[in-house]
Parts: sequence; C-alpha cells; structure tokens
Amino acid sequence: MATNPVRPPATMAAELPKKPLDPLVKTALTICIGLIVITVVGMILTAPDRSIPPYSVMAQQGESVTVNVPTHTTDLELEALLIRFRAAGHGDRAEFARLKIKPTTPEDPAGPYRHLTIYIFDNPGLADEPSLKEYLAGSDRLARSSFERGVRGIYRLTEATEIGALGFVPAGTVSSAGARVLFQGRAGSG
Repeated sequence: MATNPVRPPATMAAELPKKPLDPLVKTALTICIGLIVITVVGMILTAPDRSIPPYSVMAQQGESVTVNVPTHTTDLELEALLIRFRAAGHGDRAEFARLKIKPTTPEDPAGPYRHLTIYIFDNPGLADEPSLKEYLAGSDRLARSSFERGVRGIYRLTEATEIGALGFVPAGTVSSAGARVLFQGRAGSG
C-alpha cells in the first residue's frame, strides 16, 4: 500500500496570489515619505546655532541694541556670544544682519554697522524698549544705575575699535569695577 505524503493545510497566503499596490496607494506612500524627508532635511538646515546661548534682540535705538538671554546662561556661554559678535564685527560686518540686528548706521556710506553697542541682559524687563530709551535719555539716575547693574555683557564696536566684556564698561573707558574685559583693541584685529 502506497502512502500519499501528507500536505499541510492551505493558508490564505498560499491560496491568493500577491496583488500589486494600487497606484493611488503608491502615490500616497511616495508623498508621505517625501514629506518626511523634506521635514528632516529642513530641520537640519534651519537648526539654531547651538554654540551660542539662545538670545532675543529686545530693543534697538540708533546704535544701541539690547539682547536678552535666559537667566540660567553661564559666563562661559556669554563669552561665546560675545566672541560671535566679535566675529560678526570683522570684515564687512554684514553678519550682524544674520544675528537679527538691524542696521545701526543705515545712512552711513561706510556701512550699516559702523557703530554699535550691544547690551546683554538676562532680565527682559531691563532689556525692553522703554528701559533702553530711559537709559539713553539719562534723565533718571536710578533707572540708569539699574540698567548698568543689570548688564551681563557688553559688546561695543566703532569704525576702529571694539571691546567685549562680561559686566558693564562705560563708553570711553577700557575697564570698569566688576567687569571682566575679554577682548579690546582695533576692530577687525585678532
């Protein structure tokens, strides 16, 4: 007596031939994958600069600009920001536009950033437009003193000189009590 080999029970996959994907499904999958790729590439290309702390340009009056950083920003991070401002001050100074600073001397034929003072704060109340206006007006000694005490860092640039310091350094001076000068000298010099 001959035995027939026992065949396993048939499964649905074995019974049905594979159907190709519908063209509409293929198009939808292609679009989804394309959008994911575009999103990832866009996120990489527009990622914020992580070598400096996050900051916001809060106010700008003529050549004076206030910038606010988070309160937990360390002195080392402030130094990195000041070094970035220094790098922007070299050459044609156009890099300040990428740093979200509007031209400070827009009508000057020598360039839109011929003179610039950036005050860095970690208190948005001191960095706002009214505080900067009041400081520049100089009429209220208490407001002026409060503004200067609140400065965490300063970057001052003229056509020929620059200074970067942690703390406040008054205009026309090269140092100040409580401030640590990181760099000073001729603008554009290393």
